[in-house]
Amino acid sequence: MKFGHFEGRSSAWGSVSLLAASVLAASSGGCRLELSDGSKSGNGGEHSNPVATAADSGAKNTAGGVPSSGGGAPSNAQGGAANTAPAGGSSTGNASSAAFSREDCANPDQIANDDREHAVDFGSGATLCVKNDSDSDWFYVDTPSDGRAHVIQLDISETDGSWVDIYISAEKDGSEMGRIHPSQRGLKLSAFATVGPGTRTFFQVEGYVGNTDTTTIDVSVSPEADAHEPNNDRASATLIQPGSEVSAQLILPYVSQTDQQLQDFYKVQLAAGEHTFQMTAVPSDLNLNVDVSDSTGAITSSHNHGPNRGAKFSFPISVAEAGTYYFRVESWDDLAVVYSGTRADSYAQPYKFQID
Repeated sequence: MKFGHFEGRSSAWGSVSLLAASVLAASSGGCRLELSDGSKSGNGGEHSNPVATAADSGAKNTAGGVPSSGGGAPSNAQGGAANTAPAGGSSTGNASSAAFSREDCANPDQIANDDREHAVDFGSGATLCVKNDSDSDWFYVDTPSDGRAHVIQLDISETDGSWVDIYISAEKDGSEMGRIHPSQRGLKLSAFATVGPGTRTFFQVEGYVGNTDTTTIDVSVSPEADAHEPNNDRASATLIQPGSEVSAQLILPYVSQTDQQLQDFYKVQLAAGEHTFQMTAVPSDLNLNVDVSDSTGAITSSHNHGPNRGAKFSFPISVAEAGTYYFRVESWDDLAVVYSGTRADSYAQPYKFQID
C-alpha cells in the first residue's frame, strides 16, 4: 500500500531520486524540552516517465538568508553505521553527528529555526512539534566533498496527534527537490533523497493541519559505495581492463536543477576486432543505457539498453582500429521513483558489466 506522496523536478539526466514508503502505525507520548549532545543512529536521448510517482503541485517559498555550508563539511562524520551493505562492498553510511533536538507541543518554539536563515543541523534527527502550516522548523544536512553521491534517509514517526509536510530544497540554487507528505495522521514512513558531494540540503518541516503532538524524524546519510567515483565526465573516466568485471553504483547526485551528473564514464584499451559488452547485473529500479565513443569523442555505438528496469543486456562492439574507447553508463529512465515498503535497490545494489 502507498501512503506517501512525492513531488520532484526533472533535469537533463533525470530528476532527483526521492522515495516515500509508509506503513500504518500509531505511536503515543510527547517529549520534554531537551537539547542533548548524544547522537542517535538512523535506520538504517529518450526517457520514460518515472514509476509510481504521486506529484503535488506548487513550490514552497524558500526565501531568506542561507547559512554557510562551510565548504561542504560533513554533518555525518561520526554517526553510526547504516543498515545496508551493497553487494560487492561494505557500506560506510553514517548518521549525522549533531545533537538530537527535542521539543514538546506545550512550547514548540524552543528551537529557533523557523526560517531558512536559522536552519540547524539535522544531525541524527529531531523530535519536533509544528502546530500548523504557518509553523515551520528548518534543518539542513551537509555531505562531504568526497566525489560521491549520498543517500539521505529520513525515518519519520508521527503520533496520533501529528501530521507534517517536509519540503526539501538545494542550497546551491534554492530549487525545490521534492515534498514528503504522509496521507494521514499517525504514520511511520521512510523517505530517501539523493544528493551530490559537498552539498547542503534544506528540510522544511511544517504542520499539514493542526497538531497536538510530536513527530520524530531519524536521519542517516550513506555514501555511494563506488570505488570508481568521481567518474561523472569523460575527463575523469576510470581506466578498466578487458575481461574484468566492473562493479559500481549509479545514484543521482542532485546539487541543483542544472547540476545532476547521473552518468559514469569508463575507458578501456581495445584491440582491433570484435568485442562484446555484457551488463551482468542491474538493480531492479534502473534501466541502464551505454554509449561508446572513440578517442576523438566520436560516438561509435549508442542507445544500448535493456527492455525494462532491472534487465541485463549485451551488445557487440566492432573496433576498426585499436585504441582507447570510452563507455558512458547512464539511466535510460528518469529516477524520480516512489516505492511502497522498501528503498530503491540501486541504493544498496551495484550494477556490473564486463567487456570481452
